[in-house]
Parts: sequence; C-alpha cells; structure tokens
Amino acid sequence: MNYLISEYIKKLTIDDIFTFANKNNININKNDANTLYFYAKNYYNDFLSGNDSKLIKEIKDKIDPTTFKEAYKIYLEYKIKYLK
Repeated sequence: MNYLISEYIKKLTIDDIFTFANKNNININKNDANTLYFYAKNYYNDFLSGNDSKLIKEIKDKIDPTTFKEAYKIYLEYKIKYLK
C-alpha cells in the first residue's frame, strides 16, 4: 500500500489539492493549498507512520481555521479507512 501512495504523491499537483478541496466542499485559498501540498509532498511518510501530531499542529498554525477544521475531519476519515 505504501508503494501505491508513494507513486500517487510523486504525481500530486497543486491542482489536485484544489480539486480535492472543491470535491469535498472546502473553500480553500492559494496559501492554504500550497501549505497542504507542501506537507503532503514532503511528509507523507510521517503521516503514514502515525508520526503526525507535530505536523498537524504546524499545519493548524499555518492555515485558515475553517479550512483546517474541514481538512482535518477528512484526514481522520481517510486515516481510519486506509491505515487500519
């Protein structure tokens, strides 16, 4: 599973962040999208390994609170679904 995620992350674009946010009814600005993109591209292994508490706090401090709340809710849903 990690190989598939790694391959997906390699192909991830900033437009994918906007598309995913829009699909999930999250109003996201360019700064928030860039922040989420940066963390996804550079720290996905930490998220997959469950070593994410420091990263979550960093993201929370850098993006709009409403965007964070909605994105974090979706993150938890995916985490439960795929990282069992």
